[in-house]
Amino acid sequence: MAQIVFGVGTSHSPLLAIEPDKWSLRAEDDKKNPKHFFRGKTHTFDELVKLRKDENLKKQVALDVITERHNRNQKHLDNLGQKIKDAKLDVLVIFGDDQHEIILPDNSPAFMVFTGADVPFMPTSDERLAEMTPAIRLADWARHPEKPMMRKGDPDLARHVVSSVVKDGFDVATSDRVLPKPGGEDGMGHAYGFYYHRLLDDLKDVPNMKTLPIFINCFFPPNQPTAKRVIEFGRAVGRAIKSWDKNLRVGIAASGGFSHFVIDEELDARLMEAIKTRDTQTLITEPESSYQSGTSEIKNWIATMAALEGTGLEFDLLDYIPCYRSEAGTGNAMAFAVWK
Repeated sequence: MAQIVFGVGTSHSPLLAIEPDKWSLRAEDDKKNPKHFFRGKTHTFDELVKLRKDENLKKQVALDVITERHNRNQKHLDNLGQKIKDAKLDVLVIFGDDQHEIILPDNSPAFMVFTGADVPFMPTSDERLAEMTPAIRLADWARHPEKPMMRKGDPDLARHVVSSVVKDGFDVATSDRVLPKPGGEDGMGHAYGFYYHRLLDDLKDVPNMKTLPIFINCFFPPNQPTAKRVIEFGRAVGRAIKSWDKNLRVGIAASGGFSHFVIDEELDARLMEAIKTRDTQTLITEPESSYQSGTSEIKNWIATMAALEGTGLEFDLLDYIPCYRSEAGTGNAMAFAVWK
């Protein structure tokens, strides 16, 4: 039978791929956003500056502070990449979300399993690059390869997972290819590309490891699955993998998070502790208004936690690094962890 032997989680923010002196470029993007989610409400950038003035967040964006945090980030990314390689996995299952990269508004399922034998991993087109803001363009290198390539999928395991979770009551979507569409990309989006390129160097050192992308629409209303539903789905995926009658070493990965595009350290501490202790009640009773915008990617970690139930693997938070980029508290709280 297949065995789940490893778990991993990492943030995938653009701040992880640009130098500290360029983080302010993302703050310029923040100033143009009229709806920043923070503690159940939306705010403009200027409203956040006033709301959080007593936190003295200017000191959080001093160059020496963010440089130290940048260096810690890079150390953990290198470490996590090596840990994945050392796990000697046959398959890495990645819970991630798509932000209108290959799943566009014309058809956006709550859950989707990629069932293709070949996972397309493609450079960003010139047209897409031209549409990006300067900061996102600078960070793009960490999420895409320099030349087109196909990575190995596991269609047999993927179809088994689908048939199993359907029996568990999930009407899950499937896709076995990525078809270029206007406004979209030709290959896997950032949640998966960050693992492939930044952590695993295009899988050069693990050429036989397959990957199984599983999409959770945590980001876009109106069909965002609740935390309760994500827990149930993660458990169903875990049961499906463990019932697969092939002798495989499987890892489960979470991509994204923690709080962003406005950092909320109190929220992060509460949910991180709940993930560590498998306190599903806290995760479920947290208002869904907390799981919005980029912070919604915490649900990828919740799915991973649930999929790892019963494996004996325990959560080890390697580091939590709140990377502020403005006095409004915008930025990305980075988290790096393994289940071992």
